[in-house]
Amino acid sequence: MNDWITSWNTIYENIEKKWAFMSESEQENQLKYLEETAGSLLDKWTELDEKINELKNPKREPSFSYHSKGTTFYELEMFEQAARTLKKESGMGPNDELRRLYLGFSYLFSEQLEEAKETFLYVVQVCEYPALLHFAHVGLGCVQTREERLDDAIVSFEKANELTSSYDVVYNLGICYYFNEVFHMAKQYFLSYIKQVPDDGEAFFFLGCCQWQSGNLDEAWTCWTTSISLLDSEESLFALAYVCEWHGYHQAAIHCYKRVQEKHLGSVHVLHGLAWNYALLDDKTNALKSFHEAIQLDPNNENITHSLKWLQKSWPEISELQLVE
Repeated sequence: MNDWITSWNTIYENIEKKWAFMSESEQENQLKYLEETAGSLLDKWTELDEKINELKNPKREPSFSYHSKGTTFYELEMFEQAARTLKKESGMGPNDELRRLYLGFSYLFSEQLEEAKETFLYVVQVCEYPALLHFAHVGLGCVQTREERLDDAIVSFEKANELTSSYDVVYNLGICYYFNEVFHMAKQYFLSYIKQVPDDGEAFFFLGCCQWQSGNLDEAWTCWTTSISLLDSEESLFALAYVCEWHGYHQAAIHCYKRVQEKHLGSVHVLHGLAWNYALLDDKTNALKSFHEAIQLDPNNENITHSLKWLQKSWPEISELQLVE
């Protein structure tokens, strides 16, 4: 700031010395320049003064609280009943905006997307509290994601993240960018999310996919092998098994299927996956054992029959064991 003032004074003194020799138009131009630069300094001083006052007198958001029959339904995950009840209720001031957020998410979770969108948009338009606005933008982003309007969802989630950063929003941004195939952006959000939530297997899975798409193969496999021990859902483990199998990492795929067995018990699908990947490793003993177990559970499974007929060309043992007719 002192350098800026010194520079302005130097320019002023130089103009003052030449003032008497300037034409009227030159004088007008120099005056205009001095006024503009002085105005910029005044604007900066005003901005700094406001920041000082904010430190002296920080704005505190009011405490928000809304408890009712409607929120009780919401907490019990009875979202349709919650929506009907919350719609009839009312609150005072910011607590009524909190009620509307409960209403919006009740609509969202009961798949009443148009009503949810209208509710969240209303809060965005009238609310002045960053904490409530954050959740309104999150809700709007969730609606837009359900509607597969990912570009709009990204805008909403980024607005929410600007107001109050939370790991849920960071994860949602990673997912949106991933399915929009903007992998370099998705990767950054997943990296940020994993720093906050280091035990989320699905985040490691998606980060691995982003790394693979970016050509970082070693980093991709590091992420995927990490995710195997963290994933719990059957759907996610199957997805990772398919990725491993597709890229020729059959032992890793087998490990995924075994994790499904540990978590969700066996199924024809799991046994077939195990058998097929054992076969691709030329592990005949374990492959035939798994095919046996699978065919006993579902003798008419077309996928298993197709796999066995394909293997029969190189494995005559299959015919001898009468696994296929």
